[in-house]
Amino acid sequence: MSSELSRSLLINTLWSFVGRFGYFAVALITNVILVRLLSPKEFGQVGIMMFFIMIASVLVESGLSGALVRKQNATEVDYSTIFIFNLIVSLMLMTLLMASSGFIADFYKDSELQSVLIASSFILLINALRITQAARLIKNLQFKKKAVYEFLAVLMASIIAIVLAFNGAGVWALVALQLSTAVILAVLLWIFVGPLNSYKFSPRSFKEFYKFGVNTTLASLLNTTFDNVYQLILGKYFSISQTGYFYQAKKLQEIPSSIFVTINSGVIFSTLSKLQNSPKEFNEIYQNVVRVFSVIVALISIIIFYYSEVIILILYGERWMDSAYYMQLLVIGSFFYVQEMFNRNIFKIFDQTEKILQLEVFKKAVQSCTIVYGLWTMSIENLLFGFILTNVISFIVNYYIARKVQSYFKWHDLFVLIKIIIIAVATTLVCYLFAQSYNLKGFYTLLLLPLLLFIYFLFLYLFKISNVYHDLKSLKASNKRRKKND
Repeated sequence: MSSELSRSLLINTLWSFVGRFGYFAVALITNVILVRLLSPKEFGQVGIMMFFIMIASVLVESGLSGALVRKQNATEVDYSTIFIFNLIVSLMLMTLLMASSGFIADFYKDSELQSVLIASSFILLINALRITQAARLIKNLQFKKKAVYEFLAVLMASIIAIVLAFNGAGVWALVALQLSTAVILAVLLWIFVGPLNSYKFSPRSFKEFYKFGVNTTLASLLNTTFDNVYQLILGKYFSISQTGYFYQAKKLQEIPSSIFVTINSGVIFSTLSKLQNSPKEFNEIYQNVVRVFSVIVALISIIIFYYSEVIILILYGERWMDSAYYMQLLVIGSFFYVQEMFNRNIFKIFDQTEKILQLEVFKKAVQSCTIVYGLWTMSIENLLFGFILTNVISFIVNYYIARKVQSYFKWHDLFVLIKIIIIAVATTLVCYLFAQSYNLKGFYTLLLLPLLLFIYFLFLYLFKISNVYHDLKSLKASNKRRKKND
């Protein structure tokens, strides 16, 4: 890879990470405040509402913004075509959600859900107005600007939601949070990125993007539906309060994974797309990226798993402790989900998005069986263990087929990931043994954090996966050479 492209990948990855970290930091602080002001039932209502909003949002976007990013010479007609399509679909889905809101409220025997769904449906229209502007920023690798706009949007929306919650708005504070975030971000993008130069719909342009978009959309639709269906199941067959506990656990464990998925679908995808005609460079940078990110994701997963009860106690308080067990199981599944997202880059970059859909159908067939078993046994644990099993199987199948598409397979790369998983498990077990030996419980387990970090990085060194000292030294030397060349 050229030095310029390497620098671009590093800088934009850092900005994307900083941006998402800042976004989620504000969102987390806001959520902590709202959790202490609102009840599990109100968060359960929002969890059910967000299922429908997320499904509809996938259909509105339809995978076409990714096609815009991938196309190396996208025209203004391409942008306007996608914009008009997104706008029309959002209006249709908004109307459909409003019309079905009464039925959904009756299904859950919660009359307040109807008005919540009607108000929240406007998010679809608002988001449709800014999809192409966001795609333009990603395509032009302007991740610093994107990070700033998203941070400002969530910060201002959070202030609005907290004020409403303090004044007894209840679930409407959460609805206002979602709506105001969408509105503020759309306004910022229209002001600073600007409107489109023309508003023309080209059937030819749409047809060009259709193959890419339809496969990724159907795959995303399946993925979003099944990943969020547990909220609906808990709300219907157990209680809306259990949905609230699950929703909060899911939101917390999704913070790190969402950051990496965003970086993957933004910076990494955009950068690797430029190397689609250089197999050797592509393979080299791809394997390095996967190795580094796997090490980081595994470490974060260990910390969340081991300190789940402490995290919930610090952030939400004792009445939310039911969320800790959910979070432990969800974080295991999310590790394999992040790995799966890395593999999807290969299918998108080499224009074989039909394989994403095929693999997603296979994954959901497996997941459907686990859901049926969980409902048959009426066990929340069986539902979530099935979720983990599904993600493990899906990762293995995705890994194998992605390497066939890439025409590059080395057992060494797979063994590296397996060793990272073994190290993560071993590190967690050692910490549990130390805690048990010295009778450390609750907040006292935080004393083991330095030990956890030491053991983890020691194992990485012994297994020859990563030498932190060497990596930092190489990065420092590379930075000195860059400054000298500049």
